Amino acid sequence: MVKLLGDGAMLLFPDPPAAVACGLEMVGRVEAAGLPPARVGIASGPVVLQDGDCYGRVVNVAARVMDRARPRQVLATPEVVAVTPGDQAHFRRLGPFQLKGIAAPVELSAAAPPGRPAPGGRDPGR
Repeated sequence: MVKLLGDGAMLLFPDPPAAVACGLEMVGRVEAAGLPPARVGIASGPVVLQDGDCYGRVVNVAARVMDRARPRQVLATPEVVAVTPGDQAHFRRLGPFQLKGIAAPVELSAAAPPGRPAPGGRDPGR
């Protein structure tokens, strides 16, 4: 865990599949614990670690992807989808979305554990 952000958290993983696995598990555990539904946004790319914090374009993209996620939804960028094995998760492509502060639209996909449908429709979030 890099830091807590109000009712959220910024997490850093060694690889995208680990982030997807954690995000899917977290969504289930949070709900089982009786807490408000979690939303997860995952992006992959270079970051700068400095003074216990994490910086870089990918940090901003992940935050904006999370902003688009609906409750109980794990959204991921194409870089994440491309390297996550199908036996670990499957994805439903939702389409390109304009994210606040990001110049080009970003393709988003909803993740689900194998054997379960990926939640989400065409327009996640706001």
